[in-house]
Amino acid sequence: MKDIVTLFKELIAFDTMSDESSLSYPSSDKELEFADKLVDILHSENVANAYKDEYGLVYAKVDNNKEITIGLIAHMDTSPELKGGLKNPVIVNNYDGSIIKLNENYSLDPKEFPFLNELIREDIIHTDGEHLLGGDDKAGIAIILTFLSYYLSHKGEFNYNLAICFTPDEEIGKGALHFDVKKMNSDVAFTLDGGSIYEANYENFNAASASLTIKGVGIHPGSAKNIMVNAALLGSEFINLLPKDMVPEKTEEREGFIHLTEFSGNVEEAHLNFILRDHDSSLLEEKKIILKNIVNTLKEKYNNPKVKFILEIHDEYRNMFDYFINDMKAINLINKAYLNSNVKISYTPIRGGTDGATITYMGLPCPNLGVGDFSPHGRYEVVSLTQMKKMVEILKELYK
Repeated sequence: MKDIVTLFKELIAFDTMSDESSLSYPSSDKELEFADKLVDILHSENVANAYKDEYGLVYAKVDNNKEITIGLIAHMDTSPELKGGLKNPVIVNNYDGSIIKLNENYSLDPKEFPFLNELIREDIIHTDGEHLLGGDDKAGIAIILTFLSYYLSHKGEFNYNLAICFTPDEEIGKGALHFDVKKMNSDVAFTLDGGSIYEANYENFNAASASLTIKGVGIHPGSAKNIMVNAALLGSEFINLLPKDMVPEKTEEREGFIHLTEFSGNVEEAHLNFILRDHDSSLLEEKKIILKNIVNTLKEKYNNPKVKFILEIHDEYRNMFDYFINDMKAINLINKAYLNSNVKISYTPIRGGTDGATITYMGLPCPNLGVGDFSPHGRYEVVSLTQMKKMVEILKELYK
């Protein structure tokens, strides 16, 4: 296996942007091509059972004649927000905390991006200012493959079998759509994704989506008095009745929100889409009630049989914390690995979702470990090569 830096550069040069407008799965052919590449790498390491399934997921297993199997999961796609396939990343050894010039138009300033202050004296890699770096989640893939190579040549050191899965379309919310617990065949697993390796996650938002269709009464504006009911204006009125501070831009940590993601319409019909998030399931239910109560308020106010308010609410994923408070074996493995590595670890709630949450409720406990990726999904992405290498060492302790 190539060294982790060379491997990572090779992986990020392959553009695997997922496509949220696609009706296929995976959403792009590039992901299928990349899956084939990963299978080839696994075969070159003599993992003969590695394969790509009918949905484009890559599975592999290294049997070490142990009773328990630990799985490692990372996703192959990158965010559709910016083109990937970066061929000229820049490495900064022993970063000194200064401003990093990406190109003539863009720079990374620690005053604007304070995470850089956490990376002083670390080796980092950044973009050219025009492309996505792709550390989310090719840093995770590179870490897993590097650890795999060591595992294969040092089996006697480890007390657990190793299983691997690489998934497509995580960035568009479909990473676990076709994940198969039986194919993974593990007792516990970890997603390797996200930020600092000094933070792990077993808590995420409970999530729901809501769509509101408003049907108004359209008529020529010249004769509209006491007849016209403008659906677009009703949509604006609905928004104005929402709690003003219960929005993403005014919340943090475990505070939930109601987020308007789309608003379109005209006199006769308007459409509003929302996402609802909260770490506390009871508070998420309260947010659903807020929407329902506003609908009832407007129905009573307008009291017109031709005016319709059609609200649909759907649950999406659950907070995996509710699982882990009753089953801590995966968290205990993390604690042991970090203690033996002499590395401090803290647990932070994810203000979003994770494939691990969905997989956990499939019956495979799956918290998340960081990979050293910062400011993802854009041109200002930075990966700590130092942290990537250290995570490989932490995985060694995890499997002992």
